[in-house]
Amino acid sequence: MVIKTEILPGRQRNRSIKDYEGQRFGRLVALSLIERESSQNNHLWRFRCDCGRIKDVRIKSARSGHTASCGCLHTEAIVNRNSTHGLSRRQPREYRSWKDMRARCSNPNDTDYADYGGRGIAVCSRWDDFAAFYADMGNRPDGHTIDRIENGGNYEPSNCRWAEAKTQANNKRSNRIITIGGDSKTLQAWCDQFGIEPSKVRYRLSRGWAPEAAFSPEDHRR
Repeated sequence: MVIKTEILPGRQRNRSIKDYEGQRFGRLVALSLIERESSQNNHLWRFRCDCGRIKDVRIKSARSGHTASCGCLHTEAIVNRNSTHGLSRRQPREYRSWKDMRARCSNPNDTDYADYGGRGIAVCSRWDDFAAFYADMGNRPDGHTIDRIENGGNYEPSNCRWAEAKTQANNKRSNRIITIGGDSKTLQAWCDQFGIEPSKVRYRLSRGWAPEAAFSPEDHRR
């Protein structure tokens, strides 16, 4: 809607003033025009912020997004940043896990990126905030790191846990799956069950042994 017409000095031509009343720019909603700026068409408008405060802002600043609130957004950002930093100092192990997780999924320069972000593994948007990550995952137990339950899935609350190295080793996508008697498990899981070293089983399998014999503590080469 166009509301008013002003006459510019010198050139004596009419120029309409656009009505922004009721329009939203970030947290600001325009209330009324309070001062004209004829030379640059950058009129001063009065806005109400979502927090309830009234603020006068040049319309170009509001339209460009340079001013998106009465100042409360900046204050909230500082509070949140200080809160996150305080939590990271109190929980350094969990914070390191969070940073490393995000790096391997989003930073092509990270040494592990090819196995994570490079193959489509992502971090859920909720975990952009360390405080949310910590609230979901809790304290990291000694000897544990973050592990995805479904190896092809993303990092998100329903698919993540703190796990020991052996649990994670069994969950690697490179693990060899072996079927014995209709039951399929990883090579490591079978070794744990039968109490035999994985290196011995790998050697036996490479020599053509049947899986049932390869996991036996007895030598079946005779």
